[in-house]
Amino acid sequence: MTDSPRGLPVKKTIPLKSIRQMMAKSMKASVDTAALSQISREIDVTPLNALRQQIEPRPSLNALLLAAVARTLPAHPLLNAELVERTILVYDTVNLGMAVATPAGLVVVVIPAAQQLSLAELAAAVQDRVERTRAGTLALADVEGGTFTVSNLGMYGVDGGFPLPRPPEGAILLVGAARPKPAVIDGQIVARDIAWFSLTYDHRFIDGAAAAAFLQDLNGLIAQPHSLL
Repeated sequence: MTDSPRGLPVKKTIPLKSIRQMMAKSMKASVDTAALSQISREIDVTPLNALRQQIEPRPSLNALLLAAVARTLPAHPLLNAELVERTILVYDTVNLGMAVATPAGLVVVVIPAAQQLSLAELAAAVQDRVERTRAGTLALADVEGGTFTVSNLGMYGVDGGFPLPRPPEGAILLVGAARPKPAVIDGQIVARDIAWFSLTYDHRFIDGAAAAAFLQDLNGLIAQPHSLL
């Protein structure tokens, strides 16, 4: 057992592997360069769960959420952009980042041109990225070129948080656990699956109204999700 620089006893040491080194560098850059702000809202994901039951092969809820985000982003160009000095670069394609949990930490993989993929194609891409991430067979192209990231931590029981965008991306969406809650539908109190959606964004070029409008439209698509088919 050794002592730390603070003089405290250390049980063991863990080398910072390449994935965590990249994450540490990226997150420090996010804090150092961006003016980060966040808004959150509850969204009823019951319609997405209902849609899942109608599709074979059945997609994951995460795939449906990613599809909804990919279809919503083109109408909100500032959320799919980056700031380079005094110029905002708005991207023509949605290269959607997806956070995948591994024993070495969260890895963000990228699905290029996600807005052009059918739901079946996107679901297949999600499964492929998850399998290759956990098998350690990703290529460099699989983790580069993202324009917006979604981190779904609902499976861990997390409700919300303050995720940091991966530079040079300007925004990231954290999706929390879907929990049954009472809601008023057509004058009746019913149980609905409600989740918190937390959007962190670079306030240097994305204002609160633009961020709120994105969440509003995402909520509208999730409420009527058949357009995803």
